[in-house]
Amino acid sequence: MKNLSNLMKPEEFKEWNEKMVKKYDPDAFHHHPNPFVRFIEAKRVRSIFKMIDIEKDDQVIEIGCGAGNIIEKAPSGKLFGTDISPSIISKAKHRLNQKANLFLSDAQNLPCKDQVFTKVICSEVLEHILDPAAALNEIARILKIQGIAIISIPNESLINRMKSILIRLGIFKWLFQKKGGYQEMPERMEDEWHLHTLTLEEWLALFGKNFKSTRLKKIPFPGLPLRYIVRLKKIE
Repeated sequence: MKNLSNLMKPEEFKEWNEKMVKKYDPDAFHHHPNPFVRFIEAKRVRSIFKMIDIEKDDQVIEIGCGAGNIIEKAPSGKLFGTDISPSIISKAKHRLNQKANLFLSDAQNLPCKDQVFTKVICSEVLEHILDPAAALNEIARILKIQGIAIISIPNESLINRMKSILIRLGIFKWLFQKKGGYQEMPERMEDEWHLHTLTLEEWLALFGKNFKSTRLKKIPFPGLPLRYIVRLKKIE
């Protein structure tokens, strides 16, 4: 487990996060010039909605909604989204128009009533925030009993091993160079925007304090798990 959050004060976090949003632009990542990156992102989004199974009467919120690339794909339900970044929420509002109710908020302190949502999405977010355990407590608080949360996390160790191979082959920068406004990908995300590097077992142990894991999917393939998507049910 690697934890860089103790190097930053809470009051510094919002400013730092905004710099990272502008540098790496999560919205642009969904349209990355590298087709393999686009394939992984599309597979992640499709898998999230297959696993969460939204129905028309569901109250659904995405924590860390970014520019709305995921929540815009929701087939039904009353939709909400929140993010700590003012600039990215502005993009989400432009993208989604009236499809979702969007608001600015810290995932560790959500301005929502207890047990109001039936479904929660939190994708590639926990590794970026100061206190993932606090965010998970908030997700549990706002989620109804027997509600479902879908969490996705990166497999940092495998991603870094693959990057090391590409670097040794001399093709990493060619594959991930800056093109048309896309920021060059760092060699190790924990050197930049990822504050926490946990193993899958460590993440599952953290989830287990509030939830029961009911399904695990490896993205893009079981033999190449660059992302993990976990389906969680709130413990009564």
